[in-house]
Amino acid sequence: MIFAPASITCIFSPEISSSARTSGSIGVGFTIDLGVFVEIDSEVSGVVVNDREVDFPTVDFVLQRLGLSGVRINSELPFGCGFGLSGASALATALSVEKPFMELADLAHEAEVRNLTGLGDVVTQTFGGLVIRKNAACPSKSIVERYKWDVTLDLLVLDQISTKDFLADELRRNNLKKLGKKWTKEFLIKPTIENLFRCSNNFAKETGLLEYVEDIIEAVESEGGSASMVMLGKAVFASGGFKALEEFGNPFKASMDYCGVRKI
Repeated sequence: MIFAPASITCIFSPEISSSARTSGSIGVGFTIDLGVFVEIDSEVSGVVVNDREVDFPTVDFVLQRLGLSGVRINSELPFGCGFGLSGASALATALSVEKPFMELADLAHEAEVRNLTGLGDVVTQTFGGLVIRKNAACPSKSIVERYKWDVTLDLLVLDQISTKDFLADELRRNNLKKLGKKWTKEFLIKPTIENLFRCSNNFAKETGLLEYVEDIIEAVESEGGSASMVMLGKAVFASGGFKALEEFGNPFKASMDYCGVRKI
């Protein structure tokens, strides 16, 4: 069985070229100790998630390229809410076969890019920890800076945002590209948890994304905590904000994971 951690993107600058291997995103994100558990199952056809057959083009791409018939995925988190679970599922599925690690990680990245379900999650999940992606590329071509932080966060998920629909707008991508690079550089000046919240919040505010969760973040800050938006989902990650998050839903806790995808 393969475990791939969920990833939370804080800042991203999308870059899509003619090649999926040289497409991706510059930015900042981190893995957490919740994610997906994946097993290849020759008795099923296609993708089964939490015991339900689903249409999952990103994982289907991996299955077809590797000549596999089916896979079972058990997820600890909801899909489509900014936790990079499409990338995690593709990555764990790819790594269920015996081939060179980076070759399989690159395949999962290509599956994500081709289906516009994510641009940087697979890179973050391949390396694990707090990952600064300094170029837009597949894992084998990525230049990253990593930090292993012992941090537990408060999380709240409310709803989905379609990554595919959001990234399909060229004007929006161009704006994200400019602002993502700006706030990634700002974070690199001082890579601390405090600056992560500051830069992530400013990125979300300047892109117009913060409006999805602004009232939640303000509530956490009014209680003395820090919070920011999970990209791309109507979801929040916070420090010292559990009580405030309870006013809006059912929060939960997760720790940063710095091992990346692995066999268990």
